[in-house]
Amino acid sequence: MQNKINLIKKKVKQECFDLKNVQAWFYDGHLLEVEKAAKRLLLKLPKANKDIVMLSVWLHDLQRVRGIKGDHQKIGATEAEKVLKEFSYDDEVIMLVKEAILTHSCSNKMPKTLEAKILATADAMSHYYGNFYLEIALTGKRNLKEYKQWTKEKLNRDYNEKIFFPFAKKEIKKKHELLMKFFDIK
Repeated sequence: MQNKINLIKKKVKQECFDLKNVQAWFYDGHLLEVEKAAKRLLLKLPKANKDIVMLSVWLHDLQRVRGIKGDHQKIGATEAEKVLKEFSYDDEVIMLVKEAILTHSCSNKMPKTLEAKILATADAMSHYYGNFYLEIALTGKRNLKEYKQWTKEKLNRDYNEKIFFPFAKKEIKKKHELLMKFFDIK
């Protein structure tokens, strides 16, 4: 199964750069950071199904990668299902990956499976590493005041609602506090 996951990772990378629906930094600055966070979480949560987690990591943002307008989680799950069928995954794997993707933002419903909680946590943790917030700031879609407000709300939502494991929250607590102070600067 690992070989198929690597092929899917390669496919998503290719789509990131070929389709140009996401900013150039998105692959390295977000998807690779989600993968790194997920791998760290998996080391501490060995009962999780690693394949489900890694498939979810690489497919969770297909809606953005493919530039399809609409519900991020719902469309992402539908697009992920297409890819998983293309690679001949069985219905159970497809269901588990879709469930993780449908709940990774913790906006409509909360993740229930360990794998879905790992994806949501890894996604949130990825925002604390690299240049995530600086890259978004450079898109220029918000003025400075709006951007700072949006960022603080996202940081609080990520830290308080999407990180399901106390050890993970502890890992990024200082980064969270530092970023909150930074975005409070007048």
